[in-house]
Amino acid sequence: MSPDQTLENLDRQTRLIRKDWVDKALAVLVANGIDAVQITVLARDLGVTRGSFYWHFESREDLLNALIERWSRLNTNIIFEVVQGATTLDEGILALFSIWSDHKRFDPNLDQAIRDWARHDEPLRQKVKVEDDARVEALAAFFKRQGYDATEAFIRARVLYFTQVTYYGLRIADDETAEQRLSYLEAYFQAFTGRDIDAGTADAYRSILLQEERGR
Repeated sequence: MSPDQTLENLDRQTRLIRKDWVDKALAVLVANGIDAVQITVLARDLGVTRGSFYWHFESREDLLNALIERWSRLNTNIIFEVVQGATTLDEGILALFSIWSDHKRFDPNLDQAIRDWARHDEPLRQKVKVEDDARVEALAAFFKRQGYDATEAFIRARVLYFTQVTYYGLRIADDETAEQRLSYLEAYFQAFTGRDIDAGTADAYRSILLQEERGR
């Protein structure tokens, strides 16, 4: 390696930040599973030495904890945000539908990768359960604010949330177009809430979502 190449490599290692490692590790996790998330592999893919890793993390376990933290911050917090900010039933349910179809705001592949990892990691399985419970609790609180009693709010929250988790797990979206999915909007809304959505609201939402899907 020439002196210039050595300096370039050192510069790259000093420019990498903790987020770069987490981003790369998340991509490997989603693509190949937790066993593939290895320091040597990540360093090679990033074009740096293993020593660069230890500027940012104490150990591989420290990195894995950062992956779990990122997942929680990304996929749980966005659910909290949209339901806490919604003032009407239509607004809240449609906001949930929106984030679940926009994978920049809620990453279903990451959610599934974490769940696959948790099948072989009991502490993580418990963490996933805590996150699932928190998400359901947030949805139940939203339903209660819309006038449902506590038990119905809890069950509707469970049905809504676990239906979506299963939708991702079975990869239904792989065989269903956006047009097909949105054609079920009124039926989904009625099934999840027991109420009918305003026709104008449904049409406007469908039009916006289809435009966004075509722009991706």
